[in-house]
Parts: sequence; structure tokens; C-alpha cells
Amino acid sequence: MLANFMHYFSTMALNNQYLLYETNDNGERVFIRSIESEKRVYLRFVNKTSRPVDVWWRDFNGARRLYIRLKPRSYYNVDSFLTHPWEFTDVNTKERYVIQNKEIFRAPVCIGDLRHRTSWLISVPVRTLRQTALLAAAGCIAEPGHVDGLGLPKSLAEDLRKYVEVINNPSPPQAN
Repeated sequence: MLANFMHYFSTMALNNQYLLYETNDNGERVFIRSIESEKRVYLRFVNKTSRPVDVWWRDFNGARRLYIRLKPRSYYNVDSFLTHPWEFTDVNTKERYVIQNKEIFRAPVCIGDLRHRTSWLISVPVRTLRQTALLAAAGCIAEPGHVDGLGLPKSLAEDLRKYVEVINNPSPPQAN
């Protein structure tokens, strides 16, 4: 999961904020941030997952700002601008969620200055079979210590313990 993310993006910590970089269409490395506030867009973010999702906005300095926490299968209306980037993470696991298979959402140019709201579905990214199985198993285990009695290989048991710990111990949102 992280390896795929790092293929497209790289991060840099600055004053406890993680700046996110991407490669633009010209092959230049640029950091992800809001650029201007000219063309309005009226968005509806719909959480199509069964998990709570943190919705993040990247400000004009590239800092990630928590915007709202969406309950499972709920939505939130946002009045934004074309160049403003948005991100979505699982509240507990911090897994990055997607809109149209993209981890960074920017409204398409064609909806700039439209007077009606458009809906955008937040969903889980494509996962490996291992990730899917670990998440499913972790959801059925109440305590990390219960993993020891399953007789799993050491590396698998360690990963499953981490998933159980994260899923069962929600953390407050962090701005990085």
C-alpha cells in the first residue's frame, strides 16, 4: 500500500507538516497545495465505505488541514475551488482512500463555475489479497493478544496484531 503511494508521490516533513509532492504533466516535481480561489466548485463528498473517514484539504502552503470527519455512508457538502486538493483517510488505520482511483482529488475543470453540486464517491483503494485478509481478520479479533493462539507464521501474526491494535484503538485526527 505505501509502496504504491510512494511510486506516485513523495513527502517531506516541515514543521510537523507533511508536504506532498507529485510529478506534473511536464515531468516537473511540484508540491501539492491550493493555488488560487477563482473558479468555484460545489462538491458533495460521499463516504461509500463502512468506516469513518477524515477529509483533508491542502492549504496554500501545502499543509494538510482536517476539514471534517465523515461517518460511514454519509456525505458532506463543500464549497471549494478548482485548484484545491483534497485527501481522504481511514480514521483508525490512516489508510488513504480514493475518489475515482486517485488519492488526491481535484475537481475536474469541466465543473468549474457550475451552479449545481456534483457528488464524488470516497472509496477504498485497490488492496492486495494480503491486506484485505488482514483487515477482515482484524475486524473479528478483539485483542491483539488473541492473535498468538492462531498458529500463524511470525510475520503474518505481527502484521495482524498491528491491524487489530489500530482498528480497536481509534486515534484523534492529526494535522500531518
